[in-house]
Amino acid sequence: MSSKLFYRTTGTERKQICRQRTTNMKLDSKLDELQMHSRHNDVDETENQTSPMVEDSRTCAQNIGYQLDDEKYYDIPDETIESPSESDSEIHDDDDDNDGDDDILEFINTFDVHRERILYKSCKLTIYEACIEIVKLARELNLNKKQIQSLLNGLRNLLPTENKLPRTVPCLLKIVNIDCSKKVTYYCRECFHPLLSVQQSVCTYGCSLNNQHRSFKNLSELVICDVKQEIAKVANRYSNIIREYQNETNIILPGDVLNAQIYKNLPSSKLNKLTLMLHTDGAPVTKVGGKSLWPIQCTLVEIPPPLRDFMDATMVLGAWLGGTHPSRDLLWSKIVEQIHELFKTGITITADDGEKVMFAIRAQLVTFDLPALAQNCNIIQFNGYDACPDCDIHGIAIERQVFYPFSKLPSTPKTDRDYMTFSLQKSLVKSIKGIKGPTPLTRILIFPDQIAKDYMHLVCSRHFKTLITYWERILLPGVFDQGSNYLISIILPHSFKYQFMPLIQYHQWKTKMFRDFLLYVSPIFVSLFLPDSLALHFLHYFVYIRTLYFYDHVTELDGIENLFNYYYERITDYYGKKSQLCTLHLHLHLKDQVLKHGALVFTSCFARESYIGQSVKWCLGRKYILEQFITWYSVDRSLALKNSMKLNDIFYVEKFIGNYINMLLIQNYQDKLNLCSIKKKMNLTGSNFFSRYSRGLKLFHSRAYTRSGYGISYFVSISNENCLMKRKTCFGDVLFYFDCDDRHYAFVKKYKCINFSFSDALPTVSVPQFISDKLNFYYGFYNHKQFSYKIIPVADISNKVINMKWSNDTFVYTDVVCEREHD
Repeated sequence: MSSKLFYRTTGTERKQICRQRTTNMKLDSKLDELQMHSRHNDVDETENQTSPMVEDSRTCAQNIGYQLDDEKYYDIPDETIESPSESDSEIHDDDDDNDGDDDILEFINTFDVHRERILYKSCKLTIYEACIEIVKLARELNLNKKQIQSLLNGLRNLLPTENKLPRTVPCLLKIVNIDCSKKVTYYCRECFHPLLSVQQSVCTYGCSLNNQHRSFKNLSELVICDVKQEIAKVANRYSNIIREYQNETNIILPGDVLNAQIYKNLPSSKLNKLTLMLHTDGAPVTKVGGKSLWPIQCTLVEIPPPLRDFMDATMVLGAWLGGTHPSRDLLWSKIVEQIHELFKTGITITADDGEKVMFAIRAQLVTFDLPALAQNCNIIQFNGYDACPDCDIHGIAIERQVFYPFSKLPSTPKTDRDYMTFSLQKSLVKSIKGIKGPTPLTRILIFPDQIAKDYMHLVCSRHFKTLITYWERILLPGVFDQGSNYLISIILPHSFKYQFMPLIQYHQWKTKMFRDFLLYVSPIFVSLFLPDSLALHFLHYFVYIRTLYFYDHVTELDGIENLFNYYYERITDYYGKKSQLCTLHLHLHLKDQVLKHGALVFTSCFARESYIGQSVKWCLGRKYILEQFITWYSVDRSLALKNSMKLNDIFYVEKFIGNYINMLLIQNYQDKLNLCSIKKKMNLTGSNFFSRYSRGLKLFHSRAYTRSGYGISYFVSISNENCLMKRKTCFGDVLFYFDCDDRHYAFVKKYKCINFSFSDALPTVSVPQFISDKLNFYYGFYNHKQFSYKIIPVADISNKVINMKWSNDTFVYTDVVCEREHD
């Protein structure tokens, strides 16, 4: 075989040299035209201004090889780096198109005209603006790269031939300043040996996949982001509200994380702070190979809820894609190292007024579901011995299953020193006190104080779901069916974005349905359909969870641990010894967690799980999925706008909306309105009527709103200091809103409260006064046949409510709190 080299350069290199030569000629020609044009205007000025331009432009021209190499990075696979995705490779088979893109890119990079030069003659959009609109459309339609390429091709065919629309997806993303460079590294699925390319078959000696064909399912993928850059982007986007919220949080949301013990005690020598809350969990992405996506999410405590959980306020610090659980060291080590360095250096942000503000970086907590907690913290799984991360309880085995019986003597708490000491000790046993080994997280977090248990998984989808299973077994089929019919008769407000499914289909429920059934309906349900003693037992659990979920003052937590102790100790009397699982035992530590990190609603994983659900939509194609994920994450981050909302916009600003209003309904109530206005000495001449009213992010409907759908958001609680009941609120049905003398009012049907208590609902048992008071604070009773028409200031409207039937004439209602968690 001949060893002669017919060419000293490859075909790709020759094309690159040719493009470089052509581009240089075009640049020189363009410069000559600019010089000639300038000389006709002012010869002397040209000598001073053109020479630096020529020098800078030719300097750029000398660097074209680098820029072209970077562009060609998407077209030519490199065996020592990651291979391009399948969707990428399918759109780069036209050399002429790439040549055209190179010319456009070089012109843009050299003269920086993409924000000024129009797309084509007579077009009002610049190249940059057109590309931004295309990228926005692609994200809205959730297109992959191949589909975007088809979109570009179609648009170019529709536009005039002289249009400057980019020909390829990489060029499109570069024009809008989106970094689409490869960041993904690959590992063997079994031994986690790093792979230089996806085709590499050699990994670790003894691995079952060593020297085997490396199929897609036998790859694990990892991407690590620049933590400082991610935090800086979000902090800059929300800088206007971060400093504002820190000064108002104790008034607006007393139960938020900023008012809890750990936030106040975290070290910081600076007035401005950015505190991180971390989370990771897996979601299935592919059926082939059973791969799951594990993004590490991060939010900033100083951004007020619900903005804190918005998509553009959520950071992804890294992500793992594989058919097995991620290696905790690979997933966390580099991220922890970056965070640890930021503890020392902090971050400087440029405020809206141009002031440079220095922020200290701290870490508040990390949340997991129970399997991820054991995986990432390197402790025993929740179904084993010593599984509690907070105390030394050992557990007992009953028929090969481990249970955690109630004990009046509390177990010894685990400390950070235990985690640091036992994780490093070499022992013949697999774990010491449930601690199996080290984890990178101990570098930035204090164990177990900064490990938060998520009530979404622990309470809603585990213990409460288990309780419903017990009730199904205990109740007669007819009674359970009656309870199921009762549940679907309850209409939720529009902000919930769903309605209850029948209880008999609870196996198909989403977790949010268990949450809302527990927090709003369960006390009424158990009082109506369970035996009194069983209902009273559950009410102890409900008050414990409901108080921890959301509170207005920390003193509300005093003594509530006694309620759960009662529930825990007696649960075996109703559901047997096998009901005392580890998930039940972990409830014991929820009060301590709330004192350290704030109410459960503010450390919930509902928003985190929703984000993962959205993230899965970015995982397009069949191969190199993580590359697709991080690309579209970067695109969405680049498209995110700077936050313009202030605290007043979130919590206080009032707006009145008049469209989609039923004027016929208003006319029907006109006589009653006039009578009420005469009593109030109000002149309604010139009044405007409205169908909806918003206070901050809360939106209230009225019966005059014609597009309310199936949800009911015109049932409200009305503040009334003259009410004889301790709640000091009454049930109201809003008919419509109107203005008078520059003030706004609501015309409502106001129902009379009745003196009824949960103690009356359970006649065969003695309800403790503390339980009764709490339930009467959360729920109000009224007679639906006794009402009057009232004109009230809109400020008297407190919350939307959920209305439930109690008996023939008696109804019960409860306020909806933190409704934005539903998003």
